[in-house]
Amino acid sequence: MKGGVAIAPLPRVVTFDCYGTLIDWDTGIQKILASILQGKKASVAVPEFHRRWEAIQFAMIQEAYRPYKEILRLSLAETLRVFGLPYHPKDGEQFASSMPTWTPFSDVASALRRIQKRCRIVIISNTDNDILQESMKQIGVPFHGTVTAEDARVYKPSPKIFQYALQVLGIGPQEVLHAAFGFQYDIIPAQGLGMRTVWINRRGESQPGPVAPDYTTRGLADLADLLGG
Repeated sequence: MKGGVAIAPLPRVVTFDCYGTLIDWDTGIQKILASILQGKKASVAVPEFHRRWEAIQFAMIQEAYRPYKEILRLSLAETLRVFGLPYHPKDGEQFASSMPTWTPFSDVASALRRIQKRCRIVIISNTDNDILQESMKQIGVPFHGTVTAEDARVYKPSPKIFQYALQVLGIGPQEVLHAAFGFQYDIIPAQGLGMRTVWINRRGESQPGPVAPDYTTRGLADLADLLGG
């Protein structure tokens, strides 16, 4: 937070990254990866496998657009190959089908209800529409809109998905506050388009680069406080 000063002027819309910001991405993905690796009696540590998968997945989403469920399957297959482990199509199905079951952080629902009293709330997410719809059921709070990579046919960190969101919402970047945990995926491209940003830094990590978000909070409750909700 900038000295605890409330956000002014209020944005017309607060846009949220979903996975890692609203949904507990790390817990969900490490749980399913642990299950897959255990089934193969693999000795590789889950965090190590996760880190390698993240890098492979990030490279894939910067290629020509394909559905995220396909990205999940292909990136898992490639990561298993890197570690010398066999891949079976059921592994990819298990991985992709688990994503809609991942649960939100404990502060999300109550904070979103407070925030939506002050601003419209919208999700901008690197996923498929059907996956996001199931995740929104997990969150349990209605949103004013969603924009997915499936809609925009491109993934963050491309600024094109943010530009597409602005067109859909019919607003300018100066009217938006974008909330996210990811610097490379969200904070950098959103700020590059002129949006205000808030870094949801739940773990108290050091800022990973020279681009500074407008605000930093430890969770969504702090963001709701800043918005006066």
